[in-house]
Amino acid sequence: MNTHLNTTKNVLDEPLFTKEQCDTLFAAVLVHDDIYPNATLPDKIHLNYTQDELKQCYRICRQMWKQGVDRAELNKHIAKLMWNRPFSEEDKLTYHNIRAKIKHLRFAYVACDERHRYPKRFHVMTAIMGGLQDAFKNNQKYTIIGLAAIVRLCLSPVFYHFIEKEMDDFKPSTPESYRKYILSEIDFIRHHLAKEVVTSEEFHKVRIVISRQVALYDNLKTLYPSDYHTSISQYISTINGLMGSMHDKLITEKFNKTRDYYKDAFEMPTEIRERLTNLTQKYPQI
Repeated sequence: MNTHLNTTKNVLDEPLFTKEQCDTLFAAVLVHDDIYPNATLPDKIHLNYTQDELKQCYRICRQMWKQGVDRAELNKHIAKLMWNRPFSEEDKLTYHNIRAKIKHLRFAYVACDERHRYPKRFHVMTAIMGGLQDAFKNNQKYTIIGLAAIVRLCLSPVFYHFIEKEMDDFKPSTPESYRKYILSEIDFIRHHLAKEVVTSEEFHKVRIVISRQVALYDNLKTLYPSDYHTSISQYISTINGLMGSMHDKLITEKFNKTRDYYKDAFEMPTEIRERLTNLTQKYPQI
């Protein structure tokens, strides 16, 4: 039997998840880097999820995006940045929340789709929005203007139409493919833990793997609540928070030109290294 199922727009749209489910998921997304100092992991982390469970994880993220991201509203915020107009704390919060939904959908696609790769156009928009957020956090005027112009292009009706088609082209992962994907992610972390020092770029790439895992367990604990999912979620959220705080400093040093983001290497902080090592030990070797 062929389990590589293509989905259609209607299959992805229906049945709708409840407002409560979507609100619960978004609340989890907003605290994706909260610190739980006493969080522990189960003895082993299993990867036994069905194709339908993975499809539902993607569906709820897609619904949260379609219902919760207003292209016109986002365009107004991008225009303020592009034309160097005042950008209030409320504007920054709105932008952060919109990008959080977009980034969360991108993570769901790569984990739950059979191809386990980012959708190209959607990824470009998401990544540039992240760079733009870093730029306005660090008051990089000319970087802001340039990146905002690119995001506006991504939000143009024609380009955005192709983004929407791209996100409808979803093929739910088989359990076997999902297992291989997750184990390859964990092996990527092991590879970098084996190094004595890492660059800022390498540190960020490891953090992205952790962020993808956090997003995945946000979906699982929302749709299939259990102490097991919550414990994993809290543990990796803690790692994400610790790594995120450090990466913010690395980005500031990059903009201030006090550290070469791509060349200067450093020892990974002990607490982060130990927590990552403990996480990888819960998974089998490839």
